[in-house]
Amino acid sequence: MTMLGRYCIEENPAISTAGYIDALDRIGVSAHATRLTVSRMTERGLLERLREGRAAYFRATDVALRVVRVQDQRTFHGAGESANPEGAWTILCFSLPESHRKERHLLRRRLAWEGFGLLRDGVWIAPGEHDLGDILEQLSQAGVDQNVEAFTAYPKLGDVHGMISRTWELEELSERYESFLRDWDVPAPAPQAADALGRDLLLISTWRQLLRETPRLPDAHLPDGWPAARCLDLFRTLHAEYHPEADRLFAGILEENRLRS
Repeated sequence: MTMLGRYCIEENPAISTAGYIDALDRIGVSAHATRLTVSRMTERGLLERLREGRAAYFRATDVALRVVRVQDQRTFHGAGESANPEGAWTILCFSLPESHRKERHLLRRRLAWEGFGLLRDGVWIAPGEHDLGDILEQLSQAGVDQNVEAFTAYPKLGDVHGMISRTWELEELSERYESFLRDWDVPAPAPQAADALGRDLLLISTWRQLLRETPRLPDAHLPDGWPAARCLDLFRTLHAEYHPEADRLFAGILEENRLRS
């Protein structure tokens, strides 16, 4: 998904299996694991298979493109922002039947990217007022919007910190930020990567794993010394260093492995 987000959002080329294998080999992923991942993503509706003769090519579906656009926005343009207005919370409740398992999975991932946390089964919360128009439109297109309710509310109980601690493991998340600093704020990070393309893919993927579980809480609700800002600065510095050469390397992969017709 990181590769699709970096290089396929606009043109969305169909890339051969060999192209995926070449790209992910840069981070030590075996050819077998890459083939299995591509197959699973196709089954889940994230990749579309095309054929030219005996060769198979894959490109992102509309569903996958929506996902990676949200990821791209949060990763490069919206990380670290605080929620407003202070005191307001957005609540979203849903119960989707097993027949809509794919929509349920995608909704959960989208809510996590939007800074929501799971308060209890089927009830997600996020600080501030969130525009859910895009999410609700997608649910309407899938025919499951009647299973979802959304509100803007203000907590009646005074223990907002308790509510936050029941929703997010802030101490555990803080340690994961510190781990990011230990792994990447070193002279030669990501030794398993073969080149700048591998380092950039690993960097973005690791950072996104953090963002996926990071609540956009007001500073008043965050512990002292919260390390997210230091990690964000490091991410931006390293990405600026890696991406020119990474772009050049991927362009070479695409030139050799894209569907021409």
